[in-house]
Amino acid sequence: MGEVIRRTQRGRFIGYYLRWYEQGRRRQMASKQPTYAEARRMLQAIEGRIARGLCGLDTPSARTATVNELCERFLIEYSRPRMKDLTKYRAHARTALRRALPMLGALRADAVRPNDIARLRDALARRMAPNSVRVTVSFLGTMFTWAMKLGILADNPVRGVELPQRQDAIEYLSHDEVRALLTAAARRAESRDLDDRLLEVCVATALHTGLRKGELFGLRWTDLDLNTRRLDVMRSGEKLPKGGKPRHLRLPSALIPILQEWRQRCPRTKEGLVFPVGTGRMGRHGEMLDLERVLEQAGCPPLERAWHALRHTFASHYIMSGGNILALQKILGHSNIKHSLIYAHLAPDFLGDEMERIRFRV
Repeated sequence: MGEVIRRTQRGRFIGYYLRWYEQGRRRQMASKQPTYAEARRMLQAIEGRIARGLCGLDTPSARTATVNELCERFLIEYSRPRMKDLTKYRAHARTALRRALPMLGALRADAVRPNDIARLRDALARRMAPNSVRVTVSFLGTMFTWAMKLGILADNPVRGVELPQRQDAIEYLSHDEVRALLTAAARRAESRDLDDRLLEVCVATALHTGLRKGELFGLRWTDLDLNTRRLDVMRSGEKLPKGGKPRHLRLPSALIPILQEWRQRCPRTKEGLVFPVGTGRMGRHGEMLDLERVLEQAGCPPLERAWHALRHTFASHYIMSGGNILALQKILGHSNIKHSLIYAHLAPDFLGDEMERIRFRV
């Protein structure tokens, strides 16, 4: 028997979802129905089709479905048990797959071949960054693999197609630029405006800890002990940190007086947030806290991802100051050391005298 699930997010109703079993697999999808009764009728129709030996969803057959239609079904049905934020994943997937649809959308899904994917890759590469091309092709690969597991397709045309080389660009600020940014943020905070003071403290915390933007905005006063200098990174926003595990750090001494003073002025929230940006302001522009304008006022170069560049700044200067790459992995919460190794070349003794090991005698 299936069931209708009433879904909410942050206390807000987002829709009725259907869950049922088909061929031994649990299936789930958004009903897109306005009432429980209509969602229930939709579920009963699905169960009726299954009882007649048909596919539960009344969708185009496997051999006639286009890539457009397969994409829509994928964006409704696909999920993984360990996925942290399904809504966010589907939004990213939709954005990435939309880039492929002008070239592939009208094709039958079972007619797509590796050379079609290669032509798409080359066309996208002429106008997009390599990492963006990689993301689009990777989402296509995930979609085709999912379709294979459901028995919709016999093969994944993305398999074996070479992807562009990943570009690990590191945006970070120099010592002089960091000083200029902190000075500009402090100057704005002199106005006594609470938002300006919040920005100043948030920037200082990001530069001294390397926390991700979501980890900053998810930080609570219960995660800090200013006396013992304890910092527990327990969440990113309202979810677990990236990687799915909390981490425990020691607060830098330079931050203690800054956070002590901010605690007296920090607006109270029921969650006890250290940086209460507020749900009304969250989003691409609301959560920036005017950082981009302060960077401009400080004379810093334009940054593609301003908050993440502060994380890069922490990591880069940590390594340039002789920090250990394995310790950096723990500080930043990287699940894989390869993510930390992008900073290795900044170490003052990078490769050191290694090139002197080989000497040929004549």
